[in-house]
Amino acid sequence: MSLFSMKKVSLSYGHPALLEAIDLSIDKGEKICLIGRNGEGKSTLMKIITGELAADSGEIRKAQGARIARLSQEVPDDHTGTVFEMVADGLGELAGLIKDYHAACVSLADEGGDAAMNRLSGIQQKMESAGGWQLEQQVEQVISRMALDPDASFAGLSGGMKRRVLLARALAGEPDLLLLDEPTNHLDIESIAWLEEFLLGWRGSLLFITHDRAFLRRLATRIIELDRGAITDWPGDYDNYLRRKAEMENAEAKEQARFDKKLAQEELWIRQGIKARRTGNEGRVR
Repeated sequence: MSLFSMKKVSLSYGHPALLEAIDLSIDKGEKICLIGRNGEGKSTLMKIITGELAADSGEIRKAQGARIARLSQEVPDDHTGTVFEMVADGLGELAGLIKDYHAACVSLADEGGDAAMNRLSGIQQKMESAGGWQLEQQVEQVISRMALDPDASFAGLSGGMKRRVLLARALAGEPDLLLLDEPTNHLDIESIAWLEEFLLGWRGSLLFITHDRAFLRRLATRIIELDRGAITDWPGDYDNYLRRKAEMENAEAKEQARFDKKLAQEELWIRQGIKARRTGNEGRVR
């Protein structure tokens, strides 16, 4: 069974439809690049996959218990918390409790005292009841893995480091399918190289949008192309896509040339027929 699939999915904001009877299947471990011109609906398709948008029609399925996370293009400018708080937000309902625990630990280390100890103890009991320890460890592990300072202010980071924090937030919930929308935007060369290496070693499934051809070439094991509301599936890497796309366009051009030639012959035959009938009619008039 596929990790995620959709059949005959459509979405329209008018005419023509943005997505029309889309079929898509994503298997475990795939690294898929979604390509298409600007405005074709690539980001919209990702939002349908995560459930942020509802399709007009069609069937959407995901494997039982499968987790999906998305890293959007936008970097928030109004977040004033720490890196730890930002990453913990990726945990959903228990994010607040995890953040309270981390803040209590920091407060106890900085200030000490019975009040700080009692507060930490109360939060620890809540963590125990909610099963929050494993989630707290997931946040700590992803922060360590991505070489982040948990107590740094998110607002004071560079654009590249902010993207790294947002990726950590997406990974904190240990998603089975990760969606990345232009992940190399705002990144310098060093950060892009780090991201490539990280994603090459990541075992989950990946669906990403990028205009960075070098990034695409290194990561993609399959290409899906969105064009005028329809998806074309191209197994293999980007170079294989370019070769097969060129072959298809060449075949289409030859077929169009044959059609044009046949149409021209038919038009000539029609004109000759009309001319012959005119000549015959003129003979009868004389």
